[in-house]
Amino acid sequence: MIRTSHVGSFPLEYSEENIERIVRDLYDIGIDVPPYPQMRSFIDIYLEPLVKAGILTKRHNHYFIDIDEAKYSKLPHFKIVEAESTINYINRLGLKFKALRAPVTGVFTLASRIYVEKDPSIGLRATLLPHLDIMRDLLMKYVREFIKYLLDLGFNVIFIDEPILGVIVGRKRILYGLSENDIIEIIDSVLRNFSVEKGIHVCGRISDKLFRILVQVSNLKYMNFEFYDTPKNLDVIEIEILESYDKFIAPGIASSRKLVIEDIDAMVKILNEVFRRARRRIDLVSADCGFGELRSFSRNSMESYRVSIMKLRNIVRAVDIFRRSIGVS
Repeated sequence: MIRTSHVGSFPLEYSEENIERIVRDLYDIGIDVPPYPQMRSFIDIYLEPLVKAGILTKRHNHYFIDIDEAKYSKLPHFKIVEAESTINYINRLGLKFKALRAPVTGVFTLASRIYVEKDPSIGLRATLLPHLDIMRDLLMKYVREFIKYLLDLGFNVIFIDEPILGVIVGRKRILYGLSENDIIEIIDSVLRNFSVEKGIHVCGRISDKLFRILVQVSNLKYMNFEFYDTPKNLDVIEIEILESYDKFIAPGIASSRKLVIEDIDAMVKILNEVFRRARRRIDLVSADCGFGELRSFSRNSMESYRVSIMKLRNIVRAVDIFRRSIGVS
C-alpha cells in the first residue's frame, strides 16, 4: 500500500469555517492520511503557550528566553484548536480516512526560533541551538507532551517537522557544537514509547550526512523529503541503507513554492525515479512541504487555496497511476 498525505499548512486565514472546508476537501479528493490543517505559523502554534506561561517573551515577532529561569520552569497547559476541531469535524461528518497525521514542530526547529541573546541579528548562534541542555530539559519534554496530547485526540501518524536540520547538517560539518549522536538521541527520545507510525519531515536540500544520520534514528520509519523543487535529493537515497535500517521514503512530488498546478506525468516520473532508487520503500506521498507560503503569491487567498487542493488532487491521481504501474492496490 502506498498512501497519500499532506505536510500540514494551507494558505487560508485561521477560522473554524476554513478548518471544516479543508477537512471536507481532503476527504473529497481522496487524501489517505490528512493532517490537521495548519493556518497559523507552525512555530507560533508551539511557542505561544510558552509565552503565556511566562517561560518565553515575545518582542517584534521574536521569541526570547532567560536560560537561568527556564531551568526551573514547569511545562504549561496547551491545546491546538485546529487539531481538536479537525477531530470534531471528522467525527460529526462521519468521514473515514486510513489514518490521521499530526505535524509536530521538532526540538531543533523550535530551538532555532528561541533567542538567548537580545540581538536576533546575530543569527542562529544567538538561539538555543548551542544550548543542548535546555533543548533536552525543556523542549524535548515539551514536544513529547504535545505528541501525547495529539495521540489522545485520535491522531495515529506522528511527523516531526525539522526544516532547520537541512541548515544545521551540511555535507561535512554539523553546526553549533551539535554531534550526530545529539541529533539521533533527541529525535529518538522525543518519539520513544509511542506505538504509532512515526516520521520526520525536512524540506530543502538534504545532505548525504543528514540522510545517514536520520536512518539511524530507531524510532523513525518515514523520511519525508522534497523531490520536485529539489531533485538533487534523489541522489541521497541508498536502498541498502534503507533496507538495513528498515526505513521508508515519503516523497514530496509537487512544489510548495510555486502557484502552479503540476502535470500529473511529471509527478509520476518522480515517483518512478524514487522507486528505482528505493524500490518498494515508498509511502505517504505528499507535496514537497506545506502550502502556507503560497498565500504570498496571490492577493486572493481562496485562489491560492484552490491551487493547493488541485496540487493534492493531482498527487492522488499520480499515486493511483503509479500504484497500478507497479501492481500495488
